[in-house]
Amino acid sequence: MRRAARFAIPFALAATGIGLASAMVWTASNAAFTATTQNGVNTFATGSISLSDNDSNNVLFSVATMDPGDTLQRCIRVTYGGTITSSEVRLYASSGSATNGLDEWIDIQIEEGTDSTGGGPAFGSCANFGSPTVIFATDDLNTFRTTKNNFANGVDAWFPAATNETRDYRFTYTFNAAAPNTVMASTASVTFTWESQV
Repeated sequence: MRRAARFAIPFALAATGIGLASAMVWTASNAAFTATTQNGVNTFATGSISLSDNDSNNVLFSVATMDPGDTLQRCIRVTYGGTITSSEVRLYASSGSATNGLDEWIDIQIEEGTDSTGGGPAFGSCANFGSPTVIFATDDLNTFRTTKNNFANGVDAWFPAATNETRDYRFTYTFNAAAPNTVMASTASVTFTWESQV
């Protein structure tokens, strides 16, 4: 019987030790003191880019009976209406066509300038257009619409710095006086497009 008593004591001590350890862990994990700090409610919203012009859905040119040597100027104002001020605006020809190579005999020049009245040119009118800067030097319409036909190769890199910033443009076409008889009764068309990208 003495042998049995010796082995029972260590077992009882071991069990007591486990019980104490468990009690200490439980007490530490339920501390009464805490502290936090917050950064508030973070929010995210997108900006916008937009363009408009003053053409009221009218075209710059609609010439029905051109004669060799004819020339005409037309003006338009473009307005940036976006809230993003890191966008870039460029001008290019988004579409166009010609019969009998007529577009090779129509010369075009494009200028950016400032309307002296401050209110912008009335669509089509260039009466108050001033301080011109050539952004496409005189060349034939075919060259413009085949080499300036997307945003990447468009002309007049404009970086609007604020909403409602404007640019005025003057387009001048001249029907080459040396145009041959082969372009009689022919047609040509082009769509001028301003595009903004970020």
